[in-house]
Amino acid sequence: MSENSYDSGRLNLPFVGFCTFAKSPICEDWEHIDADVAFMGAPFDCGTQWRAGARMGPRSVREASTLFSFGHSGAYSYEDDVMYLEN
Repeated sequence: MSENSYDSGRLNLPFVGFCTFAKSPICEDWEHIDADVAFMGAPFDCGTQWRAGARMGPRSVREASTLFSFGHSGAYSYEDDVMYLEN
């Protein structure tokens, strides 16, 4: 039987762990950020007068982005024959 990446390590499934953008690693110290671009959600609900719930927008974006994170291999697109979000 061939060995695959799911046989070793923990899976990074959408419903496991912290809810980060595209299941990216958490950076707890801003002094150690090594990136050109960063996404930061700012929950703010005071800009709407009659429709509350805007504060849930940043988390909703993070939750939707985790759907594209599957295991260690990334997300395989059958249409494009490409593995996206490889680690």
